[in-house]
Amino acid sequence: MMDKSMQSGSSATGSKRPADHSRQRAKQARAIETNAQLLDAATDLFSTKGFEGTSVRQIEEHAKVQRGLLAYHFGNKDSMWRAVVDRIFGGLKADMTGRIDVLTDVAPAEAAPALLRAFVRYSASHPALNRMIMQESVSAGWRIEYFVHNHIRPLLDSFQAVAGAPPQTNEEAAQFYYLLVGAGAFIFSVEHECEALFGFNPRSEDFVEKYAENLARLMYPAKS
Repeated sequence: MMDKSMQSGSSATGSKRPADHSRQRAKQARAIETNAQLLDAATDLFSTKGFEGTSVRQIEEHAKVQRGLLAYHFGNKDSMWRAVVDRIFGGLKADMTGRIDVLTDVAPAEAAPALLRAFVRYSASHPALNRMIMQESVSAGWRIEYFVHNHIRPLLDSFQAVAGAPPQTNEEAAQFYYLLVGAGAFIFSVEHECEALFGFNPRSEDFVEKYAENLARLMYPAKS
């Protein structure tokens, strides 16, 4: 017959396990929440103040988390910046890749406008992406190189492959790219100027859809 003390100990140990798991899940949930708060805060600050104008302390204060948590979750400001860029471009890549997979067998004349409209919609819902690029493009350095080599060039190559773009010189490719990005994203990056100048927010759903359609027709006019 089992000793009562052993029965008691076994029962006590068993009762602790669910509580331990519950505490572990709560800890993991807090870590995920803190991680997201830091990413959101850093995205906001990096896109409006730039990398140099943003401090670790500002990010933690903006995120409303304890001091030292940025270092705990991301290591340093450089890694924090990379994580922000990877997340925001990751969303665009996932959106575009899904569409590219669907449009692979579609004629370029139809695929290109569809991808352009998708890019406009994403730019409208994520204005920080273009703002961060503009912040870092005013000077040379590792951050703009990170943008270009890790994210912008691969996406542009994928877009052009599906759109059936003919071989281009570097100047022709640059004209295409900056017409695409300038027309497709800039207006959402300067939404407050648009409000002050024209009296409406360009990120409203109705305007975004009209703008995307008009831009697609402008850049890819139907051939009669």
